[in-house]
Amino acid sequence: MKIRAARRQDREQVLAFCKHTFSWGDYVDRVWDTWFSAKNGRLLVGEHGGRPVAMSHVAICPDNSAWLEGVRVHPEFRRSGVATELLERMLAHAGRLGARQASAIVAINNTASQRMMEKNGFIVISNWVYYSTEAKLGARKTGARRAGPGDLPAIWEYLKQSRTYRQSAGRYVRSWQWYMLDSKAMRQLVKEGRVAVAGAPIDGIAIINNDGYWGRTDVLQVVYLDSEKSARDLLSFATNLYGQGGFSRLHILCHESRHLTSMVEKFRIKESERFLLYSKVITG
Repeated sequence: MKIRAARRQDREQVLAFCKHTFSWGDYVDRVWDTWFSAKNGRLLVGEHGGRPVAMSHVAICPDNSAWLEGVRVHPEFRRSGVATELLERMLAHAGRLGARQASAIVAINNTASQRMMEKNGFIVISNWVYYSTEAKLGARKTGARRAGPGDLPAIWEYLKQSRTYRQSAGRYVRSWQWYMLDSKAMRQLVKEGRVAVAGAPIDGIAIINNDGYWGRTDVLQVVYLDSEKSARDLLSFATNLYGQGGFSRLHILCHESRHLTSMVEKFRIKESERFLLYSKVITG
């Protein structure tokens, strides 16, 4: 098996064996062009007999960690070590660019990928759950509001003592990549108007993406949710934005905790999938 950088002409052959990755298909057709041209990553292809039979993508995040994604192998070449070869090549590429940590998500029911990650030194650092709905949700009263720059000290004080922040591994989601939620990232998110807070003093935080992802501008996403007391207010704030903004779908991604998930379910939003967030220190 030859692992190499993807070529533009690989696209159709790769998409052909990715059509039935999941019960609903795959998302690779929506991201191939972006991954191929992105300056912060590398799209890899596994070639056998002159044709592409595997692929993966590694991206370098703003915090200089590596994000691994999109590992796909042609059905005829599965269980032959190809995915592990791709994983090793992605880690090597990230290491050469100075990354010292690599992360990835694996679906809770994908035991084969879990075994591969763990065999290669990755550990689970957080459990996440993904909810999705296309339903029309009515307006709700809410005590949440959009955060401003003056809220940053209180936001950071809240996060420093937050159990959910620790259990989320200090991450939030952007375009299905889990980024570090540090003070620099929070400052930028507040500047962009993506943070909602509740309580006085602040006792809850949500990060909201209203720009969509992968060209899908019709999706509103809650990409971090954190509150023991005000989750209802934060979710009401988000569902009001969803209803008022003309979006066709609402996504909620949060740490898998009984308190948060039970509150989301009270809004009659159905769970779509659960994920394990894996991480590994890159050495050498």
